[in-house]
Amino acid sequence: MYLCGVELLTGAMKKIILIFLAVITTLLDAQAQTVEKELKADVNRAAGMFYARQAGKMPKDTPAPMGKKPFYINHYGCPGSYYLDKSEYYIETYAVFAKADSLGKLTKLGQDVFKRIEMLYQDAHDRYGELTTKGSQQMRALIKQMVERFPDMFTPKGYYSVRSIVENRCIMTMQEGLLQLSSMRQPLVARSKASYQELKFMDGDDKELVSQRVDSLTQVRYDRFTALNSNDGRLMASLFNDQNYVITNINAARLSKQLFILAGNIQHIDIAGLVTLWDIFTPEEIHQHWRKQNAWHYINYGGWTLNGGYQPYVQRAVLRNMMHMGDSVQKRYNPLMHLRYTNSQVIMSLACLMDLDGYGLHTDNLDSLETYGWANYRIAPLGGSIAMIHYRSDRNDPDVLVKVLLNGKEARLPIETDCAPYYHWQDVKTYYLRKLYRYENRRSNFNAKRK
Repeated sequence: MYLCGVELLTGAMKKIILIFLAVITTLLDAQAQTVEKELKADVNRAAGMFYARQAGKMPKDTPAPMGKKPFYINHYGCPGSYYLDKSEYYIETYAVFAKADSLGKLTKLGQDVFKRIEMLYQDAHDRYGELTTKGSQQMRALIKQMVERFPDMFTPKGYYSVRSIVENRCIMTMQEGLLQLSSMRQPLVARSKASYQELKFMDGDDKELVSQRVDSLTQVRYDRFTALNSNDGRLMASLFNDQNYVITNINAARLSKQLFILAGNIQHIDIAGLVTLWDIFTPEEIHQHWRKQNAWHYINYGGWTLNGGYQPYVQRAVLRNMMHMGDSVQKRYNPLMHLRYTNSQVIMSLACLMDLDGYGLHTDNLDSLETYGWANYRIAPLGGSIAMIHYRSDRNDPDVLVKVLLNGKEARLPIETDCAPYYHWQDVKTYYLRKLYRYENRRSNFNAKRK
């Protein structure tokens, strides 16, 4: 009887496991299809971290538990739409087409594309890395939405600390945000600052970790992934009428990438309605280019296990500072907001380190990223942000709650809670500080053993 019972139990368990696996497989397939559908619905998403986040319709917030109101917002955002900061995307691409045109090597489509490249080249001249007009409008719209969404935070008694790292596009983004804030709330007590002094709390660096990003094994795996997701021959044949010229004079992979980057950046500039480059790529090629960029971002800022899976910890000082600030403001009488502007890489690393919405994914399979929904345009688009909002009933409330917004949407944290998307501050602080402690302890022990 006992053995029979074990067999019956095992059979039941097997059935449950099979059902569970079937459900998971269905969900993962749906995720992969969702990414593909999102790229088709808005091809600009293929720009990845250069996709422009829009304010859109006001997100619907889950009501806070009875009596709780926001009193502190700790916000980290990245710059809005800007011209590419690497001038070679404009200059090199223009030079390649100009030379080919002078030699009569362009097809009719190639000549047309050359004219478009020239327009982009002239429009971006001496503006590399500069916030565009659309970027200014974008950041004002996002701040306007924040003020309207959390009116209790923006009172004459509130204080607003607005800071930026020392980069032109970030400083310009900060200024636009502050101007919008001041136009909506008067009087306003605020201070803005751009300084290297606080760089480690806004854009941390770790030379040891960074040096481990792309080791030989990672490079081999990425090169293989790239080869399987590249087909530049068709594009080159559509642009140039002499394939021997292409073979001997043009780096097809580099030119294809440059054209793809330029195509994605057009959404940010004023002449976006007059020119496009998406039409020179097939939908499959657009998807392939996005996959390559997405994988590269995951290797550099995500939990890619072949380089250790620790790259998000480059921004551990930012997370530790968030925990410290959350504790230090508990007894404040009036609302406080820290509005920080940094690089998009910081937002991506921080989202992975905090494991927001499961983006702390650890895998050595680049093909699985899309299946699991790890998509760069969802995590850190231009204008993207992570905001931790603290709630309480009064300054003596022993149970402060927090929720995190990733790009304006309520995010899921890897922490148990009885009031999602709100989490008990003490649980959040304990979880993340322990996570950082475990990493530091592991790293210290490893370095000690090496000596």
